[in-house]
Amino acid sequence: MPYKASLLDKIRNGDFEYPDYFQQAEWELAWMKDEQKEFINNYQGREPEQDRLYLEIELRARKRYNKLFEDGMKTEYERMDDLKTKLSKLFKINKEEVQDIMEQFGGTTEELYFHIAKLQNYNTDTLNKLNASKTIKYNT
Repeated sequence: MPYKASLLDKIRNGDFEYPDYFQQAEWELAWMKDEQKEFINNYQGREPEQDRLYLEIELRARKRYNKLFEDGMKTEYERMDDLKTKLSKLFKINKEEVQDIMEQFGGTTEELYFHIAKLQNYNTDTLNKLNASKTIKYNT
């Protein structure tokens, strides 16, 4: 999405949605279990769970999991902070007020955009025309 794209277009593009890092972190744990099962099935001695190689499988996977989770938390914070900043500037509302609205709001990011617009007495029909794009139109 171009830097100059409208906030609504960025929202519709998914720029502020939940990062994929968390799902990828969960996959790491699932792959770890698969790799450990394979190790146990091919093990030639006793107590495969005590073998250094078995333990290294978990160590590697947990390290990747932690890094992905950390990246996910950082990205999520940055996206939410950026969204709050952009909504507050666009709709001329205090960033803390945006935070309060977000905490109580239960819809999508696009619905949040129009909800704040409506709270700030913006004409949503005009916003839809100005941002004529691909996805849903907000009904007043």
